Amino acid sequence: MSMVLASGLSHVGRVRDHNEDSFFVDTESQVFLVADGMGGHAAGEVASKMAVDGVSAKWRSAPLQEQVREYAGHGDIDRRKKLLATLREGVLAAHKGIVELGCSDESKKGMGTTLTGFLIAGGEALFAHAGDSRAYLVRDRIPLLLSEDHTISSRLRAAGIDRGIDGPEPERWKGGLTNALGMADDTRVTTFAVPLFSGDRLVLCSDGVHDYLSEVEVGQSVLSAVSPALAAKSLVEMALDRGGADNATCIVVKVMEAGTTKLPKEQRDAHETAIAQCPLFAGLTPQQVLRALRITTPRSYSQGKDVPRVALEDRVAYAVLEGEVAGSGVRACAGDVLLPEALLQQTVVSELELTARLDSHLLMIRRNDFIELCDDDPDLGVVLYETMARLVSR
Repeated sequence: MSMVLASGLSHVGRVRDHNEDSFFVDTESQVFLVADGMGGHAAGEVASKMAVDGVSAKWRSAPLQEQVREYAGHGDIDRRKKLLATLREGVLAAHKGIVELGCSDESKKGMGTTLTGFLIAGGEALFAHAGDSRAYLVRDRIPLLLSEDHTISSRLRAAGIDRGIDGPEPERWKGGLTNALGMADDTRVTTFAVPLFSGDRLVLCSDGVHDYLSEVEVGQSVLSAVSPALAAKSLVEMALDRGGADNATCIVVKVMEAGTTKLPKEQRDAHETAIAQCPLFAGLTPQQVLRALRITTPRSYSQGKDVPRVALEDRVAYAVLEGEVAGSGVRACAGDVLLPEALLQQTVVSELELTARLDSHLLMIRRNDFIELCDDDPDLGVVLYETMARLVSR
């Protein structure tokens, strides 16, 4: 179990007359949530509170906490998938409740809320996200935006349409959500996992904070504060000083000691470099890489050991993180991908026998998990299938 310190703060802002943000911090169950409500007559406040109350109750429930303990103890991909699915179910249940109340109570019609949160299982933070509240990671003094805004402007940028988004009329795109709880009958809940390391800081915030701060400023502010409470206070006050036109809410979590086995920094950096160079992840944003990595399983093979083409009764591909794997006419080192054709249906997989020439660390990807990921996350799936077509055609 990871040891963390955490604190949250919410402010109504300089313009609004009531606060429609909600947040939740529980360092015992290690559940952290931020929600930003929307809707007239304080309905947004109701929606965000329903989301935070409903999701926190589900995530802290005895059955889910037992799943957390099982995953923390074993760390296998099937338990991870099951746990992420249960997190998603908790968010979808809150979404359904918000939709039903909006339909039955005219004063609540059209209400909705964003939701971004995570719980810690062993040495990982498992996230669920819908809307434009954000999650950041600050590691080794480098800030990284973990979540992807579900907004019109974000979709346009992803499509390569930048003109006018940040131009003289940026307000036309502001607040243009494409996804949130309560917005429609269906909602999309993005899930992903992030390995934790001692010294990491995690930040959750509503757009009333991140609209006023750059990614770099988030990192600098968090690192310069002596505690999560002062870090959260600093981020909210910076947003207020720069206008405070919206409710401002922030949670800061500091990982004092990460759970499970800790990789040396040099090895961790080498693995991250290999992932960045791997052609399987070419063309993905950092946020999409995180979503793709949730279906991978680390595997280590000592020198001379065979690397199987089938695992757990399924075809598999590998991304090489460290070492060397070779077969007849094939040599793969850090950053290379092996057997990519195994991830596609109705393709012939090489009968090549693979052997670890050096002690090697790999990421294993099962075909069924790859197909399920692409079906579950179509935007990511399109990019991955395009990449696979290029790899297989070679």
